[in-house]
Amino acid sequence: MRLNALKAINFRNFKRFDFEPSPYANLIGGLNGSGKTSLIEAIYLLGFGRSFRPGGYKQLINSSESDFTVFCEAMSDTDEVFKIGLRRTSEGEVQLRLNGETVHKLSEIARFIPVQLFTPESVELILGGPSLRRQFMDWGVFHVEHTFYELWVAYTKSLKQRNFLLRSKGDVRQDAFWRAQLARLGEEIIQLRIRYIQEIENFITKSATFFLPDVKLEVGLKQGWDQSLSLADALDKHTERDRRYGHTSIGPHKADIKLTVDGIDAKLVLSRGQLKLLVASLKLAQAAHYNEKEDSSCIFLVDDITSELDEANQKKFITALEGLKCQSFITAIDSSPVARLFKQNPKMFHVEHGILKQQTEN
Repeated sequence: MRLNALKAINFRNFKRFDFEPSPYANLIGGLNGSGKTSLIEAIYLLGFGRSFRPGGYKQLINSSESDFTVFCEAMSDTDEVFKIGLRRTSEGEVQLRLNGETVHKLSEIARFIPVQLFTPESVELILGGPSLRRQFMDWGVFHVEHTFYELWVAYTKSLKQRNFLLRSKGDVRQDAFWRAQLARLGEEIIQLRIRYIQEIENFITKSATFFLPDVKLEVGLKQGWDQSLSLADALDKHTERDRRYGHTSIGPHKADIKLTVDGIDAKLVLSRGQLKLLVASLKLAQAAHYNEKEDSSCIFLVDDITSELDEANQKKFITALEGLKCQSFITAIDSSPVARLFKQNPKMFHVEHGILKQQTEN
């Protein structure tokens, strides 16, 4: 998937921008605070329905306005065109459009914008809690296993119902019903996750070896309960504990990805610099797997690449991006040194005081 055009009105510090990117590499230069990160944030918003930066949706609206709109024209690798729009008001109203028609679920537009993001905060994928690694894993499952989303929505609703019942000390017979629902849905979810991890494992280890040739990485899945038990049996076993604490303590909502080096958690073994390279490896591996599985390409967003990687690893990262033949949007305070690392000249842009301009020369 590639963006032919990206437009926004009243988004962050932009009153308006009209962006016609290259189908391959796009470099966006500008001082801190100029708005260059906001450009890739707008793309991320279409792919995820939320920002990757802290703060609520109201911060996305230009300070003098009451709503924002982001629109893109996207083209698939088979030249099918999709027109996607998202508008949000300061009152919280959300409007979604796909090819001129109103849609009601963010998932209906997110499926068409498969976005990978690499930022200074991405190292939290390793250092942070399991929820970040579940999000990473489930992005991949969502995009390649098209039954996953509805299963996850149904599981989450059932989980909320059971947790409410547990907190309110409700009827034991109702609890048995919700446990059965969670067991049925959860087993289907974990099978999709297991298959995904099995498929992507070789991509991850190959990518990690490219960046960290001396590190032998192993990848696994903690499914969220004792693997020797079915989910139904595990829920039965933990029923008294769950009633005591008022929430469901096991299940796929507790899953995690295991990343180990010589059997030890990677974050305990690798330096911070190595962890950044591991995160880069994970993102590129996920994109490569998506390319092969869907016969399509991701859109890569990279914020402040020069602060994250030294020049040698910038070169490696860019080489890997070019190998994927995906569209990329890369920000840097000074983008000229980064441009020289590409085999094919990227399209260059500069942002200053909320105004986007194309540079005619690298």
